[in-house]
Amino acid sequence: MRILKTINRNFGRLDIPAKNGFTLVEVLVAAIIMIILSIGILTVFSNVTERNRGENLRIQALSVLQLEVEYYRSLKFVPGAQTAADLPNHRNADLYAGSHTLSPVTTLDGRVFNVTAVVTNVSPSTDEHLCKFKEIVITATPASAEGGWLSNLGTSVTIQRVRSN
Repeated sequence: MRILKTINRNFGRLDIPAKNGFTLVEVLVAAIIMIILSIGILTVFSNVTERNRGENLRIQALSVLQLEVEYYRSLKFVPGAQTAADLPNHRNADLYAGSHTLSPVTTLDGRVFNVTAVVTNVSPSTDEHLCKFKEIVITATPASAEGGWLSNLGTSVTIQRVRSN
């Protein structure tokens, strides 16, 4: 009965299944395109992840630097008697000219930064007791070594202090 219906419907020919779907060549071309796109996206994703890690490290270093800047701005820098003997009475030792290694700072996620400050007497004299203007360069570097482009990450800030009258 079934064969008769098929023959009548197709004018005496048997039903041939329709050729719907994709050929093997079309599937392979689509797969190759998808592989190329996936490789490109994964490359960009890994690059963005690495950049975000570096920016996170920089932001942490900037927050450490902000703490140190606030510390240096809070230090006493007044004239006093303007003699070398009177200097300890009116100036903190961290404001003396030279390089100072400050205590390491640990961020909230446990990363440790080594902090150094270089104080330079600018004017009117380089003598410590006569100096009225100082330039302070504070640098924060990660204590643990990073790889790649993050290996030489040293974030610094320059501030200037004027002696109060």
